[in-house]
Amino acid sequence: MKKPVLPQILHAPAKVNLFLRITGSRPDGYHELQSLMCPIDLQDTIELGAGEEGIRVRVEGGGGQVPETEENLAFRAARAFFRAAEILPALDIRIEKKIPVAAGLGGGSSDAAAVLKGLNQAHGEPLSQQTLLDLGLGLGADVPFFLSEGAAWAEGIGERLERFRNIFPLPLVLVNPGVPLRTAEVYKNLKWGLTKEGIKTKKPHFEEALMDPLPWLFNDLEPVAMSMCAEVGQVRQALEGFGALGVLMSGSGPTVFGFFSGTEEASKAAFFLSERHPAWLVLATRLVP
Repeated sequence: MKKPVLPQILHAPAKVNLFLRITGSRPDGYHELQSLMCPIDLQDTIELGAGEEGIRVRVEGGGGQVPETEENLAFRAARAFFRAAEILPALDIRIEKKIPVAAGLGGGSSDAAAVLKGLNQAHGEPLSQQTLLDLGLGLGADVPFFLSEGAAWAEGIGERLERFRNIFPLPLVLVNPGVPLRTAEVYKNLKWGLTKEGIKTKKPHFEEALMDPLPWLFNDLEPVAMSMCAEVGQVRQALEGFGALGVLMSGSGPTVFGFFSGTEEASKAAFFLSERHPAWLVLATRLVP
């Protein structure tokens, strides 16, 4: 057996949903969807190190909301890898959380994907990319997106992906009001009357020219989240008040992002929003297609 190359330092980016339409539900609890997803310049840092027999997870940041037990998605990803590769685990995982938890930004899924890719590389790539994708889908619907890297148009439950990196990398301001919204609860409260049931959207044209994401901004889950969390609407109004060109909630929320014409405008808006709303997490960042 090849000796693993450890430690490994990994970077797990957050994402935003530029477009999200729910097109149906399934007996297994998942929902069919169409989504245009794009990574952003905000990431967790993960260190994989050699350890004693077993898997241990240590989390720095996250406000105590991220478990260090078998419930941690990075732990589950490591366990899935070792089982599939038939390797005895001896691993320490350290996660430095920068991505807000339960925020619609895919932080846990991104951590899981980074661990799968990092362990596969460290052990000489015993698993194929398709095997990693299959393992990822068993962990969560967003994990295959992060395994594939870059912006993508997603269908199915998020596992059918087509690369779409020709998106203009607009600067944006990300605002998390600090009130967690659990994905399962948002979907549970989804009323099909609030969405265009059965209607599907044609995917973007995959052309060489950079696509302006602003006309695409749409999220079926936003009215649901706003009915559950008043802060989502408050954040929307605040971003619009500071001149955002377009505003949308990401994923199942409650994080809301607003696009700005330039980095200076985004930085100014982030500064003043932070001053007026010290309880909110406000970050100026950008799309990274």
